Amino acid sequence: MTRKQRVALGTTVALATLLALSWPLIWDAILSGLLLVQVTTPLAPGPLHRITEPPTRHPVTFAGGGRTMVATLYRPSRSDPGTGIILVHGVNEAGKDDDRIVWLADLLARSGFTVLTPDFLGFRSLTLRTSDVEELVASIQYLARQRREVVPGRVGLIGFSYGAGPTIIAAADGRVRDHVQFVFSFGGYYDLLNVIAFVTTGHYEFGEIRGRIVPNEYSRWIFLRYNLELIPGARDRELLKEITEAKAKNPAVDAGPLAATLGPEGRAAYDLLVNRDPDRVAVLVAALGPGIRQQIRFLSPSRVIRDLRGRLFVVHSDPDDYMPQTESLRLAAALESRGNVHLALLKVFDHVRPNFPRLSVDSFFRVYVSEGRKVLWLILDLVRQRRQERWI
Repeated sequence: MTRKQRVALGTTVALATLLALSWPLIWDAILSGLLLVQVTTPLAPGPLHRITEPPTRHPVTFAGGGRTMVATLYRPSRSDPGTGIILVHGVNEAGKDDDRIVWLADLLARSGFTVLTPDFLGFRSLTLRTSDVEELVASIQYLARQRREVVPGRVGLIGFSYGAGPTIIAAADGRVRDHVQFVFSFGGYYDLLNVIAFVTTGHYEFGEIRGRIVPNEYSRWIFLRYNLELIPGARDRELLKEITEAKAKNPAVDAGPLAATLGPEGRAAYDLLVNRDPDRVAVLVAALGPGIRQQIRFLSPSRVIRDLRGRLFVVHSDPDDYMPQTESLRLAAALESRGNVHLALLKVFDHVRPNFPRLSVDSFFRVYVSEGRKVLWLILDLVRQRRQERWI
């Protein structure tokens, strides 16, 4: 073999070795680009469907929250254990069978994750409950036991909007936090007191950021509808349900006559919901029953955020009329010093739904280039969790 041939062979071997070593990152980048294309056209088949095998779907049950939980397990085509994801459907009557949840679970499984989509009774009945956290803890324990599918310590959770709060709380629970590699909060919150102030008065603030929007009347009454179980009196619950349903249909409806018949705790909740003054929120919350105040505190991630050990993804639409982005800024700031937080504020989502403009020359340069870069980097970071070790 001549010297020239030896140099050529050495160069070929070196390039092949370099390609082999870098191929996982190259594939992650390609996969992230394909996922970005699919996110811009939600619920529709895309390029990832043409190059990947569909996951297998298995109905599963396990004990959690004092009941038998029902879930769907999406198994990817890979044969070796990897990272599992619990996809939390949030406040949604369709639960795990919602078209958006099924679509996203399928995409994540095609990307190599084992995906569990449980049904959470509280979220399906449009309420937030302490038992939601117990059901989430049980879901983490179940997925962590699937050793043929999931490497120990490699469970991730993805929660949306009001569902993101209990998701973070469960991930920080001492019984399961060592199993959790990452938590993805999309449109979530830090403290329910801040959310109440925003929903009722439109006021939001964090650090030097301070503002106010016209409160979304629909959100105001739906927020109460989600939390009616916190009102102890059955009669007050029925009256408030009647008020919320009437107000959700027509915010101009005069609820005064019905409100006048409420008991003390029901009236306190009503007074809080109709309040427009941010300076009165703390006083009005203090007038609520002790059970309600306890639930507000329990369901606030601020209580446990520093117990979280996994990587924290914090994503929020900018702007967001349903949940103030200052809540996500608070979440990110709480763990910023650890260096394991990915914060992304995105203008191409409407709360938690993709809202990409129609592709044109103008939108490509004005929106897709800048926002697409942020979304692509976010997706790449998430995709890399398939192999990445748990953050300490």
